[in-house]
Amino acid sequence: MAAALAGIRILDLSQGVAGPLGVLLLAEHGADVVKVEPPGGDPARAYEGSRVWHRSRRSVELDLLDEAGRAAFDDLVRAADIVVESHRPSVRTRLGLDHERLAAINPRIVLVSCAGYPDGHRRAERAGHDALVQASSGQMWEQPGWRMGPVFCHMPMPSMGALYLVAIGAITGLVARERTGVGQHVRTSLFQGALLYTTQIWQDVERANAQFHELMGKSYPPGIHQQMIYECARREWLHLSVMSGLTPLKSVDEILGLEDAPDPYTFMALPPEEREVITARRREKFKDWDRDALVAEFRANNHAAEAVIPPAEMFAHPQTIANGLTATVVDPEIGSTTQMGVPIHLLGTPGEIRGPRPLAGAHTDEVRREWAAAIQAGVPAKAAASLPAGGFALDGVRVIDFGQYLAGPFGPMILADLGAHVVKVEPVTGDGMRLAPKPFFGCQRGKRSIAVNLKDPRGLEVAQRLIGGADVVHHNMTRGVATKLGIDYAACRAIRDDVIYCNTYAYGLPDPLGRFGGLDPLYQASGGLEYEAGAVAAGGAPLYYRFGMCDASNALLSTVGVLLALAHRARTGEGQELWTSLHDGGVIFSSDVYLDADGRPWDRPRLDVGLHGLDALYRLYPTQDAQWIVIAATADASWRALCNTLGLSGLPDDARFATAAARIAHRAELEELLAAAFLTRTARFWHRMLDDAGVANELPIDTEDGLGVLHDADAVRLGLVAEYEHPLLGRMRQFGSLIDLSATPGTVWGPPPLVGQHTRAILREAGVLDGDADALLAAGVCYEPDDGLVDYATRYTN
Repeated sequence: MAAALAGIRILDLSQGVAGPLGVLLLAEHGADVVKVEPPGGDPARAYEGSRVWHRSRRSVELDLLDEAGRAAFDDLVRAADIVVESHRPSVRTRLGLDHERLAAINPRIVLVSCAGYPDGHRRAERAGHDALVQASSGQMWEQPGWRMGPVFCHMPMPSMGALYLVAIGAITGLVARERTGVGQHVRTSLFQGALLYTTQIWQDVERANAQFHELMGKSYPPGIHQQMIYECARREWLHLSVMSGLTPLKSVDEILGLEDAPDPYTFMALPPEEREVITARRREKFKDWDRDALVAEFRANNHAAEAVIPPAEMFAHPQTIANGLTATVVDPEIGSTTQMGVPIHLLGTPGEIRGPRPLAGAHTDEVRREWAAAIQAGVPAKAAASLPAGGFALDGVRVIDFGQYLAGPFGPMILADLGAHVVKVEPVTGDGMRLAPKPFFGCQRGKRSIAVNLKDPRGLEVAQRLIGGADVVHHNMTRGVATKLGIDYAACRAIRDDVIYCNTYAYGLPDPLGRFGGLDPLYQASGGLEYEAGAVAAGGAPLYYRFGMCDASNALLSTVGVLLALAHRARTGEGQELWTSLHDGGVIFSSDVYLDADGRPWDRPRLDVGLHGLDALYRLYPTQDAQWIVIAATADASWRALCNTLGLSGLPDDARFATAAARIAHRAELEELLAAAFLTRTARFWHRMLDDAGVANELPIDTEDGLGVLHDADAVRLGLVAEYEHPLLGRMRQFGSLIDLSATPGTVWGPPPLVGQHTRAILREAGVLDGDADALLAAGVCYEPDDGLVDYATRYTN
């Protein structure tokens, strides 16, 4: 088969991380991507990680502020399918990138905009550096560290969320265009990328008690999953998972050689002080072990465990290699490199790296000739059509979601938000994640639920009926489980030959670790995230990100993959199988890492041990009033303006700080000088002064467990907050629209469903007669809640 996006042309004018990396997912599945750079090249080329993020595309140099450059760009727009840009609204207009102008040139164009903040937000014209969005969105306060107060997240989390929204929005625009014949303006932002990863932790629920919030609650010292990080010999670390999907052959304490240790049930019944003594003994036992030997011993006994490693070591991980995520790319400037491979595994239309980062402007003449010829040949081929009223982007797409926990169900929830009709198939006892309500509610809204026992032949027959009417079958079962249940790809394809079938694994499909299940923290360890988050290289301890982003990343990779497969099927009629993994979802967060020909990583910016920032001019500083401010003085002009504002006007001429390289070499000295200056006045004072001086900055916001955002006037007005009524818990608020599509908007169908809340209605739609449905329910093959709740569900969904 041809690649999923073969024949699709994309103009990439984005800067930063989210746009280039989101576009990379499209480029390596067949899109012809052209990076449009200003004369002299994109300034982001100075960041070495761009060698990965800007690969698999060609480069043209055009000056969009020049009449001739604008005309040349317009010629390219005539042949393009998608334009991606990341500018503030005023800059977008000044460069001629507003949708109205581009649509007048090419009515089929899909314009994807990803600035720092949504259009219409009070911060829409403010600088959108990732650290500033971390601060203004509340992420810095949500992540506990080894001190009180906001923490600088090493992983650019808003950007690493928005990358997926860029890719999802772009392909959704294409899928909708197949139906409508016209393009549209797709808008998202780094701010919405930050909201994406709050799905498990930010929920305002009317009748929730303390226990509802406790599992995912913020704590000092850091809580959830952090306690499963253990120090081994030579101050190396590992992360042990509480779940592997396999039956352990020995207990953890037996493997460690911890004598007189009680079994887990007895341990939990002991008084807290006795548990603390045993836990301390256990931690000391870990220190007797060589880390890698202990990881191997745990795996041999069916426990999932991962070494906490620097990101550069992820390329040698056996599962990274098995998944094809270790790739050799010959860069035109520095030669052979080792980089991340393609993290979405379409088995019918496999992706591939299409080349290294190009030299700036290397293809200007070539692309202009080729795309002009395409216009002469009749591209775009289809005329614009009138849009049917009220259509959602994924109208008519039916998804059957067999997933449980988060990495499976979160992807179908995003598809539901885009208008797909999602049916959740869960056991009659309910999804296992229902015992952890916040994570459960974070990935289930907008779905209908049917509860059915797939192990009963009658239940399997129900599942087969649902599959027969499905476009997409999606789940996260451990390898081999779907085959045992009779719902693997072969079985589903026998029912519907154009079905799109997606499995979101823990490690991936192949050996050596494909048989294991696992939880998010394992892949924060194997992807180098915990190592960098805790500044281990500077003497700190590994730090788990409480957002659970590897779960979400796996799910979002699957969302992109399903949309790629839908786009391909819309043109060819061919379905296919695909898979993604938590492991790969962790690797993409460290995708700016590469190794040179000698196996050495480039000197990537790192956090200080206090978790304040990446360098003296891109970090947090405490102020006089015990508050904090974040600065992003990333250009020479802003560096000088910063010094003048702080009363340190002599620093730019000091030899220690006269150049960017010198400032890095003398980072500690510069940070000490700036920190002393910031402590002389309040955070609000400095915020206003720096705004007046043109120095990008923000004040980190403590959202009080998300309430500040979920009840923010701008967020509510712009649809960034969703509110609905749950039949048991009352009014609920979560994040709302992550992607705004101008012509085919998304929707939130309703709250997370009760177990089997829609069983009878779904059986009827599948052609099961009411009498037969009664028999299935009576036999316990299917389940529905009591009549009152069923009546409520009927009123709500109709």
